[in-house]
Amino acid sequence: MTRVYVPDVQVETLVVEVVGDEAHHLTRVLRVRAGDSVGVFDGRGREWRTQVGAITKSSVSLIVEREVSPVPEPAVRVTLAVGLLKGDQMDAVVRDATVMGVTAIRPVVTDHVAVPSKTWRDNRGQARWHRVAVAAAKQCGRAVVPTIAPVTPLVGLWPTADAPDAANLTLACVEPAAMQGGTARDWRTAARPSAALLLIGPEGGWSGEELAMFTERGAHTVSLGPRTLRAESAPAVALTLLWAAWGWT
Repeated sequence: MTRVYVPDVQVETLVVEVVGDEAHHLTRVLRVRAGDSVGVFDGRGREWRTQVGAITKSSVSLIVEREVSPVPEPAVRVTLAVGLLKGDQMDAVVRDATVMGVTAIRPVVTDHVAVPSKTWRDNRGQARWHRVAVAAAKQCGRAVVPTIAPVTPLVGLWPTADAPDAANLTLACVEPAAMQGGTARDWRTAARPSAALLLIGPEGGWSGEELAMFTERGAHTVSLGPRTLRAESAPAVALTLLWAAWGWT
């Protein structure tokens, strides 16, 4: 079913007015007609079945028929912190992470990030990544759009030890070479957390100082296998590993 993202839907509403890019997509791309069924979701976990009513050049009226139950969110709230990647690679990470059920995405600047600072200091990418996340949520049937945080230094992930949204478990994915001869704790022996922070580095991997910082912060080191993965592929592999271990619900 065609789905549209309308973040300001009111619970008691009977008609949803769709304007802007979403209205353009409905009328010019999908070419909906009066009477067509359209799903509306608010990005926070609620969704409604609607029927197309009036169509104008700038808006589409959707008549609410009933609220529906979307696919449940994962039991563990996962924040993905990923080393900043170039252009389409970052888009791929956001798209896959949205489909894979993360709650939030935090692009971080690390020692080996190769993206010039002038391309991220004004956070122009944040709006783009939000659009990518919305499109991915539409496609996969998810009713939640993950939060996309501004680009921040890696150390900014830990503002305070008692932050209300602090993760119960921190997992740092590392390259095969970083696991050789190590004494990493097995994260799978820990109880399933309610919230987790998943750290994945950029194309150049983590620096020695960053790995030492993870150890100081009590992070578990995670191996994604014996092969070196592309940076944009690693998040989907890591999230698959987490859901296989923890279950979805």
